[in-house]
Amino acid sequence: MKSRASKDNAVRQGIIVLNEATPFITDRYRLLFAKIDLISRKQGKKVIAITSSIKGEGKTTTTSNLAVVSARDFGKRVLIIDGDYKNPSLARRFEVNDDVGLVNVIAEECTFSSAVQHGPVKNLSLLTMGRESNSRRVQMRHNENAHIWAENGILSILQEVRDWFDYIWVDAPPILPLFDMSVISEAVDGVVLVVKTGVTPEAVLTQAVKSLGSDKVIGSVLNYAKTSWKYGYDRYHYEYDHYDH
Repeated sequence: MKSRASKDNAVRQGIIVLNEATPFITDRYRLLFAKIDLISRKQGKKVIAITSSIKGEGKTTTTSNLAVVSARDFGKRVLIIDGDYKNPSLARRFEVNDDVGLVNVIAEECTFSSAVQHGPVKNLSLLTMGRESNSRRVQMRHNENAHIWAENGILSILQEVRDWFDYIWVDAPPILPLFDMSVISEAVDGVVLVVKTGVTPEAVLTQAVKSLGSDKVIGSVLNYAKTSWKYGYDRYHYEYDHYDH
């Protein structure tokens, strides 16, 4: 069980639903999951990437909080994967070891079972990014088109573990400027797009949705939306839109 200090630090890192003093925000994330769950069960989607048009719109915060409430409050068997190769952050958010993770499983340096870790609540498992060997890091750095989602191994991993979990949440990298977002959208069942209120230009958002493919976009989360409710974590309020296909 996480200590009080650890939970307080996790809250500071953006996992607000671990803070019992913010019931309104927790309820909003529960409502968000309930809406996504309803859509996903109808469409048979369980591997869901959460992304944004650009950096800093709150995708990792949304992923982390959704993973916790879906596991803790809805009893779902949940895996959260750090899929942001250039800016991995789940290990820091959840205060877990990052010696081995996704990149190590892909490179067949370890098994999925030895890399996955327990989360702070029951039913929640974590697969961090891990740490690559020096030779592989140099290879990735010098290859402009190198992208972890272009690896065949990640498809094998998702295929292998999808029957072990009710939901697999992927903290995906921002869509722009990726060389090919289709490699991610093809690997997952659905995508939730996080949009920061008043920041993301409409043209950028339109380009992002086009790059994903409308058939994969489950909906969008309007983050940092203003509300009349006065809470300490008011900046995490959101509105949710579902895209009908």
